[in-house]
Amino acid sequence: MSRTLALFPAAWLLLLAAALPAQADAVLHYIDDEGLESQILVRDHMIRMELNEAISGTTGYMLFDARNDQLTVVDDDEQTYLPLTREVMDQQIQAMTDMVSDLRRQMEQLPPDVREQLKQQLGIGPEGFEAEIRTRETGEEREIGEFVCREIDVLIDDQPQSTVCVADAQSLGLEDSDFQTLGALMDRLYELSLRALEAGGPMASQMGASLLPRVEGVPLEVREHDGVTTRLAGLSTDSLSEALFQVPESYEETEMF
Repeated sequence: MSRTLALFPAAWLLLLAAALPAQADAVLHYIDDEGLESQILVRDHMIRMELNEAISGTTGYMLFDARNDQLTVVDDDEQTYLPLTREVMDQQIQAMTDMVSDLRRQMEQLPPDVREQLKQQLGIGPEGFEAEIRTRETGEEREIGEFVCREIDVLIDDQPQSTVCVADAQSLGLEDSDFQTLGALMDRLYELSLRALEAGGPMASQMGASLLPRVEGVPLEVREHDGVTTRLAGLSTDSLSEALFQVPESYEETEMF
């Protein structure tokens, strides 16, 4: 489960969710300050997110279908695909929550020093996540390339976690649209991130570092405090083949566990 959610860094999705019309073909090129590059493709109700092998350990891509809220992970190495319906994802997060709760109960019987050591080794943090998440305009503007953007802080319990630099769509030459397809994806992944944090298990630290709500405007850059910076490096609106958004017929379905 932790590997699955780690496949789509929230910084990419935040850039994607605000930047494009929901009913237009597009290819977005991203690069972070560690030199990792990624591509995200959009066509009608479908989104394809290329998986960077250095991050995911997998060569392939993830599909999102806004009609049924379904994610599908496609592994080109193994020639398999993993459907992640809303029901399956909810079941897996609940299973993770139950597992972490059982581990906590068992560790309560151990000496304090051993218990703390195990918590660190297993990545088990405090139970529950009740922090307030909000955004705040900093009043600062920056130039990124030929565009000017304004900075917005994302705060957890009033502590800045990341800074997003956003520009108006018109200044980038992008058309206004209803963003329903991309908004559905962003909202679903944000919801999953919050539930992972509530469980307090091994996934919590990973998701906590990249937890980003949607912001108003077109993000040109997402800078995680004490983390990486992701920047939109290119945009194409050429037409895309429908085959790019389908699972090859020869691939076999697999299960999460």
